[in-house]
Amino acid sequence: MRKRLFALITVAVMVALTWLAAPASASYHDSEAWNMEVKKDHHDKESLEKYKPLILIEAKELGIETEGKELKELAKEVFEKRISTMAEEMGISIEGKGIKELKNEIHHQKVMDKAKELNIETDGKEAKELAKEVYKEMLLKKAEKLGIETEGKEIKELKKAVFSQSVKNEATELGIETENKDTHELKNEIREQKIYDTASQLNLDVKDKTSEQLLQEIISDHAAVAKERKLFPFGDNPDMYHH
Repeated sequence: MRKRLFALITVAVMVALTWLAAPASASYHDSEAWNMEVKKDHHDKESLEKYKPLILIEAKELGIETEGKELKELAKEVFEKRISTMAEEMGISIEGKGIKELKNEIHHQKVMDKAKELNIETDGKEAKELAKEVYKEMLLKKAEKLGIETEGKEIKELKKAVFSQSVKNEATELGIETENKDTHELKNEIREQKIYDTASQLNLDVKDKTSEQLLQEIISDHAAVAKERKLFPFGDNPDMYHH
């Protein structure tokens, strides 16, 4: 039970650190790349320690005292402070509300803002219903932008098509060969390319190092600089369909 709780705290904290670090005006699907990195490690009992540099950076930015605190305690405090700060920035009252309630209100507000942007009527609609409608409209617009035929396609099928084409386009932009490669393979190559690009921009020695070793070095030793310069995986805001 304790191991499961630790893993859940790790995932919640690290996802929140990236999602909530974005300004209120940002897409509520931002920072999926970093979330993916976190989810890859959530089963690792040492994963929270691996992200210690980022947690300390966030704590400092939020004015949270770090002296004498266990990392798990500090991570939880940063997570909760990020949520309450974003809620206040969005004009949401935090008085007497728990973290779960605030997270739901933040998400709903972002949905409302997106609905307004897309000229979607919000009156009389349940939060879940509106969120689905907003998502569908965003999906259709993205499909249109990518030149994907939407007529007669179910949302699940359309989402898969949009995701696949988005990944292929990104791979092409990065100079990655796409022929005879499936989406999963391309995603991995994109991720690896971005890690090496970050390492290059940070002038790291990449000789005889795997992309995973370089990623950990970036997180452990160069988090502050990479975050400030918005380098992958800190500043990467990929397409909303990159799950």
